[in-house]
Amino acid sequence: MKLITQTTTRSNVVLAVLSGILLGVSFPPSPLYSLAYVALIPLIYLLDRMENAKQVIRYSYLAMFVFHVLTLYWVGGFTHGSDPYLMAAGTALLIAHPMFYWLPILAYWWVKNRVGGLAALLAFPFFWITYEYSHSLSEFSFPWIALGNSQANEVYRIQMAEFTSVYGLSFVILCFNVFAYWLLVQFITRKGKLSLRFLLGSGLVLFLFYFGPWIYGWVVIESQEATPSGVPVKTGIIQPNVDPWDKWGEGWGSKWESYHRQFNLLLPTLEQRRDDSLDLLVWPETAIPFHVLLPQNRPYLEQIREGIRSSGVSLFTGIPYAEFFDPGNAPVTARRAADGERLVEYYNSATLFSPMESTSVVHKKVVLVPFAERVPYAETLTFLVEPLKWNVGISGWGKGKDLVIFAMQTRRGETVRFSGMICYESVYPNFVRRFVKNGAEFLIIVTNDSWWGNTSGAYQHAAYASLRAVENRRWIVRSANGGISAFVDPWGRRYLQTKMYASADIAHPIYARDDETFYARHGDVFALVCAGLSGGIILLTLVFRRKRGVDVEC
Repeated sequence: MKLITQTTTRSNVVLAVLSGILLGVSFPPSPLYSLAYVALIPLIYLLDRMENAKQVIRYSYLAMFVFHVLTLYWVGGFTHGSDPYLMAAGTALLIAHPMFYWLPILAYWWVKNRVGGLAALLAFPFFWITYEYSHSLSEFSFPWIALGNSQANEVYRIQMAEFTSVYGLSFVILCFNVFAYWLLVQFITRKGKLSLRFLLGSGLVLFLFYFGPWIYGWVVIESQEATPSGVPVKTGIIQPNVDPWDKWGEGWGSKWESYHRQFNLLLPTLEQRRDDSLDLLVWPETAIPFHVLLPQNRPYLEQIREGIRSSGVSLFTGIPYAEFFDPGNAPVTARRAADGERLVEYYNSATLFSPMESTSVVHKKVVLVPFAERVPYAETLTFLVEPLKWNVGISGWGKGKDLVIFAMQTRRGETVRFSGMICYESVYPNFVRRFVKNGAEFLIIVTNDSWWGNTSGAYQHAAYASLRAVENRRWIVRSANGGISAFVDPWGRRYLQTKMYASADIAHPIYARDDETFYARHGDVFALVCAGLSGGIILLTLVFRRKRGVDVEC
């Protein structure tokens, strides 16, 4: 039985907008994360009223559009920099990305019409998780607003991610929404005539969905040992707070004047470590904005190496990296080199400079922001490559292929292994997990989150580091150019978190660990099971139909 058989455009719009608002305000930096547990109830109620697929598409798009505007309003850089291409790309994301949600929503509505409301409600969480997981796999992927990410700042709630990744958090939220909606239907259709036993049982189910993850997290955190396990690595973070629009020569005179000033801003932070016990110093993404590893820039490289030798501290920093090709072997995103003969591919990269090593292994960014950093499937969509090569310094990057594990020695002579991720890479659970699976004992994130002003984006990105730490039970060192930098422990708690648009020099001991969580060992088993069940539900729905005259609605 449906709750309401007659619909009005106004009420449909209200329901769609309400669902979008509840979803949007549940994400960081908002403290109202619990609203995610009821945010989908108006949407499901709305879908129950829809008479055709056209209506489903229209009103579900409205709900998701409102959700995107509230959560991702910052992506176009409208409040900072005002770059026309960045604003166009951000606007396109806000308009186009809500369409991806048609996949789980239409699947739910189709099952509901073919089999019944109860079956559709049971299937909905599996459909949604299948969408979230599949949407993290392609070069068009954008997993930034997975439902479970809304809980990132609540450390007790996210501890179960060591088994299921963020998808388990999303699943619990979906189950609460679905069960609460079903309970609401029962209350209305039975006119409140529900037995005490039914109410107590339903209350227990809601309690377990909402408080179960929190209770598990509390037990995990409270039972941890007082003394951290692992090899101690005293680590420092430098947050230079260079405006990204100045970084590439926009506001500090000529390009090389800007580069020189930035280099001289950071180099003294190495020399200052001569008398302390720091093992590792971390500079943020593209902290050195020029190709310091090229022969013509060797004097700058020697200054870094001299600072490392004299201080005894290792340095991990973001750099651009250039790889040269003959014309016949170059990738489609390569550009003409200065010598006019070769082609060059530029990579957003990071590297480790060690007192014990004369050469540097380079991690070239593997996961790039669609369009902002690289045209998705550039090898195929070659007609888009040239028009979208942006000269500000962040577009047209090459795509790395290797998962680099760095090794360094502490001052006590102990060897530790770690991996570094660059900005957007840290949003992908399975990508980060692969570093740990390959032997990384702690993780570093270098980023530049100050392109978009003091908006929600930087706070969301910082919060998601807590999820990656819990999933893998690894310390994370997060170094940002203009904020937010922090140290994150294996339970997702952040220490010495810096403010936006402030210079900072912070240090904290972290611990290299070699244990593995279930998620680190086995990956996205939970999401794959959900995908398999979704496929099974689709097949069963194709085979079976609701029997005529039998009411199996929720």
